[in-house]
Amino acid sequence: MSDLADTSRASVGSVYRVMQFLEEQELAERLPDRQFLVPDWAALLRRWSDDYQLLRTNAVTRWIAPRGLSDLLDTVREDKEANYAVTGSVAAAAWAAYAPARSAMVYVRNVERAAANWGLRETEAGANVLLIEPAYPVVMERAMTALQGLTVAHPAQVAVDLLTGPGRAPAEANELLEWMRTHEQSWR
Repeated sequence: MSDLADTSRASVGSVYRVMQFLEEQELAERLPDRQFLVPDWAALLRRWSDDYQLLRTNAVTRWIAPRGLSDLLDTVREDKEANYAVTGSVAAAAWAAYAPARSAMVYVRNVERAAANWGLRETEAGANVLLIEPAYPVVMERAMTALQGLTVAHPAQVAVDLLTGPGRAPAEANELLEWMRTHEQSWR
């Protein structure tokens, strides 16, 4: 429990309650050596997505990248001061490309700074970019470099974000989960 609390930066009491819940849901089991086993990580991710709804849990703003996503991603790659992690369809393409991305979802620490530096225009309709201030910093702390220099969220985070994302995102999540199942050693 204390190792999980340290890693998650949660209190031991909170970790205890969560692990007890996961045991009750048969998503985790306690081993004799007091470690935990997750027998089906995909089921755990699906259950996590039930509680963690990307668009409800975080502060989300909508933007237009006037020159398109490809230009936006090039601009983001060149911004050496940016503190971000790409998620959703764009990030999933690092592992399991489903279809060309129609929109970008990007976790950022400072929406206004990112929007100004990346040349985005705020909008209420027709957005092709969602800038997301994360409710939990872990989404950016576990990010990695992929897609020719972009910082992308961890595959598990991307899968959970897609499971509750708009449009075809749930289908993309299923493709990513299948890739994760067949390449488990490379992402865990």
